[in-house]
Amino acid sequence: MTLANAVKNSAYAMGFDLACVSSALPLEKDRERYADWKSKGHAGELKYMVREEPRRWVPQDLLPEAKSVITFAVNFFSGAKRMEPKRGYGRVARYAWGKDYHEVIKIRLEEWVKGLPGIAGREVKTKILVDSGPLLERAFAHKGGMGFVGKNTLIISKKLGSFIFLCEVLTDLELEADVFMEDETKDACGSCKECMADCPTNALVAPRQLDARKCISFWTIENKGEIPLEMRPGIGDWIFGCDICQEVCPYNGLSKQSQWKDFLPEAGAGPYMNLLEVLAIPSDEEFRKRFAGTPILRSKRFGLQRNAIVVAANQKFAEAAPLLKTISLNPQEPLLQSHALWALQQLS
Repeated sequence: MTLANAVKNSAYAMGFDLACVSSALPLEKDRERYADWKSKGHAGELKYMVREEPRRWVPQDLLPEAKSVITFAVNFFSGAKRMEPKRGYGRVARYAWGKDYHEVIKIRLEEWVKGLPGIAGREVKTKILVDSGPLLERAFAHKGGMGFVGKNTLIISKKLGSFIFLCEVLTDLELEADVFMEDETKDACGSCKECMADCPTNALVAPRQLDARKCISFWTIENKGEIPLEMRPGIGDWIFGCDICQEVCPYNGLSKQSQWKDFLPEAGAGPYMNLLEVLAIPSDEEFRKRFAGTPILRSKRFGLQRNAIVVAANQKFAEAAPLLKTISLNPQEPLLQSHALWALQQLS
């Protein structure tokens, strides 16, 4: 057994669903794609996505001794293939149903790394990344043969679909890279454009090109200010994130129930949030207490309530009017006040 295979087998034994190895050489072609994406302004207000240093295509900027990139995938799929709207409730993107994957996976990876010297027969230098470092992780996953990049811009595994978390360990071990043979004359998505056609805000401006300025996930999670008027109808009933471009993807017919209990609905916020309950959260402290350990904290209380206001208006959910009126009369939170005034106009 090669050292690379021993490393991957230990990852499977630790519960990771997929693992692949690629060289840590800089990715020049992907650097060009990344530069083109930035030049078109598609990063929008995601300032952390356009920082010049460290260079996302150069692993050595993160670990100078890096010779290999080990990419892991964790399946987080659970529940029905597609979640339908429920009046009075906002839908939550599937990745946020359970615990915060950053912390859950990091703990597991740290434990895995402790065993690496025993496999390699020497001390090993490593750098752990769980969607927390500037690395073109989809490019390295693709290079290692974990999957292909779909028209929805996501890594799609032909074993599990796209409902997977990616994470990496950079290492000074010179491991045999996985060989990935790809026919560049063929598109793995074929003629399918379901993700592009079904995106309600037209965020997928071309195959494999996402404009964050039009993305529901950006406006409901990353955005800390006002949701523009023209974007609000397209948000529909999504209170946190969006899964449409994955739900309609035929490859996600391959999705299997996750074996990671931390990512199942009962471990966190679940697939739906009651709009009245969200609008009634009285303080930041209560918000943090209710959603402790989950990705929902990322939106902060005002962001989640802002989203709930938009969803209530889109659903014509008149039962929310009393709470919306109370919010509209509170000058202490002008962002929520302005959204609530708009929502009351929609309801009337």
